[in-house]
Amino acid sequence: MGCTFWDLSEDRLRDAFYQLKTREDFATLLQVSDKHLRYHLYTQPRSKLYLKFEIPKKSGGKRIILSPRASLKSLQRKLNHLFSKVYSPKPSTHGFTNEKNIVTNASQHLRQKYILNIDIRNFFPSINFGRVRGLLMSSPYNCNQEVATVLAQICCHENQLPQGAPTSPILSNMICAKLDSDLQRLAKRNQCIYTRYADDITFSTSRIRFPSRLIWFSHENEELILGRELRNTIEDNGFVINESKVRLQPIYKRQEVTGIIVNEKLNVNRKYIRQVRAVLHAWEKYGIENAEKDFFKKYDKHKYYPPRENTFKEIIKGRIEFIGLVRGKNDNIYLRFLKWLKDLAPELVSQDKIDAANLIGSSQNEFENSYKVNIWTEGKTDIKHLKASLRDLKSRGIKYQSNFVFKEDIDKQGSRELLKACEQLSKEARTTPMIALFDRGERDILKKVHDDSRGFKDWGNGVYSFAIPIPTHRLGETDSVCIELYYQDSELTRQDKDNRRLFLPKEFNTKSGRHHENKELNVKNQIRPDRLIIDNDVYNADDADVALSKNIFSDYVLNYEDNFNDFDFVEFKAIFEIIENISRHHFEAQRQRPF
Repeated sequence: MGCTFWDLSEDRLRDAFYQLKTREDFATLLQVSDKHLRYHLYTQPRSKLYLKFEIPKKSGGKRIILSPRASLKSLQRKLNHLFSKVYSPKPSTHGFTNEKNIVTNASQHLRQKYILNIDIRNFFPSINFGRVRGLLMSSPYNCNQEVATVLAQICCHENQLPQGAPTSPILSNMICAKLDSDLQRLAKRNQCIYTRYADDITFSTSRIRFPSRLIWFSHENEELILGRELRNTIEDNGFVINESKVRLQPIYKRQEVTGIIVNEKLNVNRKYIRQVRAVLHAWEKYGIENAEKDFFKKYDKHKYYPPRENTFKEIIKGRIEFIGLVRGKNDNIYLRFLKWLKDLAPELVSQDKIDAANLIGSSQNEFENSYKVNIWTEGKTDIKHLKASLRDLKSRGIKYQSNFVFKEDIDKQGSRELLKACEQLSKEARTTPMIALFDRGERDILKKVHDDSRGFKDWGNGVYSFAIPIPTHRLGETDSVCIELYYQDSELTRQDKDNRRLFLPKEFNTKSGRHHENKELNVKNQIRPDRLIIDNDVYNADDADVALSKNIFSDYVLNYEDNFNDFDFVEFKAIFEIIENISRHHFEAQRQRPF
């Protein structure tokens, strides 16, 4: 009895592929009759080859899934297996390849200063019959016209790679081989790391600034602009960029690659963990039927497609295993969820895994706790701006794990006094962390209080410091930033009822002190190079000081004074995200286990 297709060795399959000359040869290799193959290619109505349905996208809209019928799927599975013997993935390719996944993809970009995410629009539909056929006729596959046409006909539907066919993933990687090589070379020239997972393209770098040849910020349009070479490389390879999903993520914000957080260590989104916990709680309290119904209503994106029996259990186990895949199999949360699942559905979890979970105990989940952090600043005006921004962000539904406590018994404290406080307080251990925020005005101070590699400095004994990050709208404008520069210029220079306002140094001639536009205004004292805001000694023609003090300005913002009650605080999110990172780092270190 001869061996089946699946028993053929890798070398034999590879040799057979390169020897294909006709459709009959291909049918013989797949061990089907030529009549059977011709039926699928030419006789059976194309509309009956696939089951078509829609599922919601996370970003909105619907994704069309084309699932091949059983007999066609059988052919495609064999062809997919055959392709895997002649295709060698590029090192940067992590999607649809053996021993690689979204975790290996994300891990390449761990602890980088900047991460650039690019999404390809309509990835599978943009790969049409002609591209597939042309690919198979070119090197290194070198199929003749007849064989390439037959293979492309089996793999394509409605002139595109159908999302849902077994052959589509590997063919998309084969199509993208040149794109991967081109982008890898571009990344290397710019000291970046490059990876691709399906339609997700990622660049990252440990450089102080992200290479402007890849992306830059347009102050005129207030948007990120992809570099011409990067854009042309993607488009010349036959793909279109999804402009709405281009993101540049600095280290002081939450960085995600293919849905995995990569700032300090691989981690899943806190919302994901809370959802799994909520489902397990509902299952335990209300029973599996009610929990399943609620789950497909709230969380699962396939909710419009009827689930088969045991789908709910499989999904929940899969989500728990995903947490373990990302955070590690010895992770406290993963093991605790696994033990919980074992109690609810013993048949799903082996006792070997539970033995490890029993070591965890039944303590309350750490991620539900609110951690108190003490925040120190260079002065009292900084605190007012932080309070105003925190109030606004919370009103917009943004939630933080930390309980922010501001040190308010500050009269006048500069950067050097705050630096001394860090040095002194770090000599004695504390359970509640002290976090010091510094402006980016003095380079000698900046070197002592900030670590670019992690986004903050750990002094030890619960003392931390960081320099406030440069707001998006100031990138490329200045490296020196105080907290007032988190507002737009149009907000920063608003007048109060007495016609006083803050001024920016760029408004004046640095030599004469004369205002560029209003010649009646001048600064009496010389404008120092390190001065970021001018809040005194600006006189008009009547010799009256029309400058507004920073302290009064901060009071106006905090107290919703007229003309100061509609500011945009979105840039302040970056500050609170750094504090959140420090809080997690501190309490993880205290407990010697992940958050």
